[in-house]
Amino acid sequence: MTFHEIEQHLADLQSAVPRLLQDNAGTEFWIEFMERADAIRDHVPLEHYDWVTERIYEVLANHGISPPSQWIIAAARAG
Repeated sequence: MTFHEIEQHLADLQSAVPRLLQDNAGTEFWIEFMERADAIRDHVPLEHYDWVTERIYEVLANHGISPPSQWIIAAARAG
């Protein structure tokens, strides 16, 4: 995936969050969000993986949502 394609997918994820929040509650939101986020991360070069993950966290933060604690713990262990 090119840098431009990554940016477009992240923008699409950003714009999808309000609808995901409206259409899904609790666990359903996270399942839907994670499927979309993982689809992006699964197709980026390894050197962009951490950057894309941070951008996904920013998408959540822009909507007042904290990432799940298991993401934070996993990132701390990996780092």
